[in-house]
Amino acid sequence: MRKTLVLLAVFAATSIGFSSCGKKEENAKTQTPQQETKAPKPLSELESQNGSLPKGHPPINNLPPGHPPVNSQKELEMFHSKKTLTKIDKPVEIPKEVEKTWKFATVDIVDKKTGKPVKEVKVKKGDVISFKGMEIKVLYIVPQLVVGSKYTSASNEPRNPAILVVVKKDGKTVYAGPIYKLFPKMYNINDPEYIIILKDISKG
Repeated sequence: MRKTLVLLAVFAATSIGFSSCGKKEENAKTQTPQQETKAPKPLSELESQNGSLPKGHPPINNLPPGHPPVNSQKELEMFHSKKTLTKIDKPVEIPKEVEKTWKFATVDIVDKKTGKPVKEVKVKKGDVISFKGMEIKVLYIVPQLVVGSKYTSASNEPRNPAILVVVKKDGKTVYAGPIYKLFPKMYNINDPEYIIILKDISKG
């Protein structure tokens, strides 16, 4: 009798084991295979590839969308240096095709208190804007200004428009460097009343 009970118990356990294995195999067959997911690229890499972040994306490292690429904190500080530039201290090498294409810049002189332009001028390379003792000479008109070991244009498309200027006040150079359309406060004249704004650049 005991042998019979033992055999029945073994048989039942074996049946349950086979049954559960069968269910596992069946479940495995019915489950859809998981898709392989690739690790997302770093946002800094996406920014450098696409030129800007997706619309509405929060800025990386507190930079506004479209800010020129920054590789280090030191470089960021150089971009936003409070030191007033009074000399073009890097070589300027703008491709001839770029100079031929982008011939004009519309420049506003804006009152800081009201935020309204007090003078607007359409100029070409070499022109001088005169305003209240200031002389603003436009040296170059650049569609995508990049600054490294030199001033140049990364392309012939208006992705980061800028002008290179020399500004004199009462005969003394008070500023020499870039004025960016997208980042007018990055570099500008150190004047208590006015700021120079690059409104746009054009081909004709």
